[in-house]
Amino acid sequence: MPDLSDEERLVVAYSLRHARGRYGSERASQLSGIPQRTIYDWRREKVFLTDYPLERPATWSYRDLVLLRLLAWLRQGGMPRPRAAEKVASVRSQLSEGRDIRQIHATRAEIILSGDPGTRFDDDKESLLPFSNFYELLSTFDLHEPIRELRSVSRKDVWAPNLIAPSQHSRISPWVQAGDPCVADSRIPTAAIYALRTERNLPVGSVVELYPGLREPVVEDVTRLERRLRGVDEPLAA
Repeated sequence: MPDLSDEERLVVAYSLRHARGRYGSERASQLSGIPQRTIYDWRREKVFLTDYPLERPATWSYRDLVLLRLLAWLRQGGMPRPRAAEKVASVRSQLSEGRDIRQIHATRAEIILSGDPGTRFDDDKESLLPFSNFYELLSTFDLHEPIRELRSVSRKDVWAPNLIAPSQHSRISPWVQAGDPCVADSRIPTAAIYALRTERNLPVGSVVELYPGLREPVVEDVTRLERRLRGVDEPLAA
C-alpha cells in the first residue's frame, strides 16, 4: 500500500476514531470483502459489534469495514472465534479513545499494538497478519482458499478494494456520499455510473455527455471497479 499523504492519514485516523460512513449489508460485504452471510452471522452471534447496533436495517461504518478485515485475518490465521471477537473489540475501544495505532502484531493468543512506526516485533512469535503496518488493513483485501467461514456461497476467493483508492480514478472518503466510492475529485458515486452503463445501457460516450468533465477512461475504470465489487466478470461493450 502506498504511503498515505498527510491529509489522507488525518482523514483515515479520524474515521477510525469515530463512526463515519454508512453501508448496507451488500455494500459492506463488497467493500470489506466479507461475505454477507458471514457479516450477518457475526452480528447476530455478537462476534462483531458494529458502530450502529440498533439500526434496522443493519448498517456498518467505515471503521467497521476495516475491523471486519482484521477479524477475518485473525480467523483465517486460526485465532478462536471468541478470542478474535474480544481482541477486535479491544482494538475498536482503543481507536475510539484516540490511540494512534501504526503497527500491529497478532498471534493466536494476543494482539500487540504500537504507535511507533519503527516498532520491531519479536520474530519468534509469527504473526497471523501478512503485514505489520496497521494501515495495511485498508489496502486491497485478497484471500485465496480462505477458511469456510469466509467463503461466499458462489466463490471461494475473497477480494475487496483499497478503502482509500479503490481504483485509479475512484476514491473513498467517509465524509462524501456516506463513504461510498466516488469518482476522484467529485461527489459522483461510482455506483451511479455503473447503473447508467448497465440498467440504462448507455454507452461510455453518452455517460460522459451527462457528466461534463468526465473522460471516457474514467467511466471505464469506475465501471470495471463496480463490476469487480459485484463479482461480474464478463466485459461491457464500449
